[in-house]
Amino acid sequence: MRKTSRFAVVFLALLVSATSLSACSTLFGPNRDSNGRVTETTEIDSTTLLRGDCFTFVDGTSNSRANVTPCAKAHTYLVIGGGTLSTAEVSKGGGIQDTVSAACTDSFAAYKKRAPTGSKPEQQFVVSPQEKDGVQSTLYLCVATTGKPAS
Repeated sequence: MRKTSRFAVVFLALLVSATSLSACSTLFGPNRDSNGRVTETTEIDSTTLLRGDCFTFVDGTSNSRANVTPCAKAHTYLVIGGGTLSTAEVSKGGGIQDTVSAACTDSFAAYKKRAPTGSKPEQQFVVSPQEKDGVQSTLYLCVATTGKPAS
């Protein structure tokens, strides 16, 4: 193969790869800057949201999908905390609702202190059962309303 032909094949392969990767944000998550902040609105699974993400649930998805967006843009919710709970922790805590509520108490109290005067943030949760290596657990996200409704 001549040098020019090899260059063209390599260039074409790189171009196809770059084009394919630009469409991957919906598969691999949103584009983020070096500080982890979302740089463009992207629809993702709600369970893949991260602390600090601003988002609005996608209508008709039973809150399983979210449009995560840069926080400077209109949004309805902010992820303020989260973690994983073992089955034993959920049982000891009196069930999923009580255990997650207790786990999010400090995050929500801190968020309320920073909330704009006159706002009345509300707390919500995203909860998802998980299984890894045969061990059941519950992923939870602590979510607060932001007072910046999406348009």
